[in-house]
Amino acid sequence: MTDDQIPNFGRRRLVVGGAVVLLGLLAVVALVGFNGGGGETLSISVASTSTATNTPPTPPAASTTSTSTTASVRPTTTVRPTTTTTTTTTTVPVPTTILENAVPVWEPYEPLAALIGLAALTGEPVEQDIANRSIVAAKIDNYARARPQWGLDQADVIFEENVEGVTRFVALFQTQLPDRVGPIRSARTGDLDVLASMNRPILAWSGGNRGVTNWIESADRSGVLVNFSAQKNPCYNRDSSRSAPHNLQLNPTCAIENAPTAGPARQLWGIDASWTVPADLGAVPSPAFNVPMDGVSVDWAWDADSQKYLRSQNGNRHLAASGNQIGVDNVVEMFVFHAVSPVDARSPNPVTIGRGPATVHRDGIRIPATWARNSAYEPFALIDANNEAILLDTGSTFVELVRDRPR
Repeated sequence: MTDDQIPNFGRRRLVVGGAVVLLGLLAVVALVGFNGGGGETLSISVASTSTATNTPPTPPAASTTSTSTTASVRPTTTVRPTTTTTTTTTTVPVPTTILENAVPVWEPYEPLAALIGLAALTGEPVEQDIANRSIVAAKIDNYARARPQWGLDQADVIFEENVEGVTRFVALFQTQLPDRVGPIRSARTGDLDVLASMNRPILAWSGGNRGVTNWIESADRSGVLVNFSAQKNPCYNRDSSRSAPHNLQLNPTCAIENAPTAGPARQLWGIDASWTVPADLGAVPSPAFNVPMDGVSVDWAWDADSQKYLRSQNGNRHLAASGNQIGVDNVVEMFVFHAVSPVDARSPNPVTIGRGPATVHRDGIRIPATWARNSAYEPFALIDANNEAILLDTGSTFVELVRDRPR
């Protein structure tokens, strides 16, 4: 079945039984897990002086780490922002590849509990029923014929990924649930490392090649995510005003109602509206900047009136179908290695495990940074030159997964 053959499902409720057990290994760019025994270890420590209650708690000890699909193993490190002035250090065994028939093997994952009265993705206080909500992670098209996108302006977090000569978005919805989001398109192997940090999110996607489907079905069987493909689930429809495959829509409220085993949202990075930039970090005002993504020229401008970063594409304001310009409170540029997807040589696979350079934009300021994490289950650590945590502003965040070209 192709994108064009997806049936127009109506809204209905499904009953999904069973639960999975205990947290385990991770699947990655070329899935790797622990060598059960000893060997060398890698470690790094990070100190944080924040006492804000909405910074993420110290994540559980990692059980795995990852490499790219190239022959050499890229060392990875553990970085854990904390809510005290103490320094934490953990060690990570050297990984070994764990695959079955070229498909990652995931051990069963049990979701963590919901945050209390806090929106995980925005860091803002909310009613508990919102705090309990799962993340709906929607793969959204950014091809020219897919614009303007439905609901993109209401996402709490958006990851922009390079695909085949253009970009796509992984839009995360928790605090706001538009009546429709899209156009929904296919997933990629690189999505899994990002999705695994979301505490069993609902992955909304149109379907994909057999290789990608095998990877996602493996993660679903182990409870890492809920595979909410349009091939087999309700809550999708096609909009007759556009041509397929750029017209598939999802009702995210319906998706949550039909995915009762999904886990509650958890934080992806540290958040604190009161955090200020230390004077010695080389941070500078940054009223406008460009991000070099594949097939699209991305520009951001700080708007002092709205206190938002406003996005443009190819010289034009990036508008959602509502007519609102895409605007967020934080923009994070993560410069990541792009391997070749293990299931499709045409598709780039961003490596979001390990560490690399980053730039954090908040409050109209540009802050040099490093991103780091040793496990796909962990939140992203954003670190300054003093090896201390950089905390994002409350509100929405846009993450640019930029190719790590020489700069």
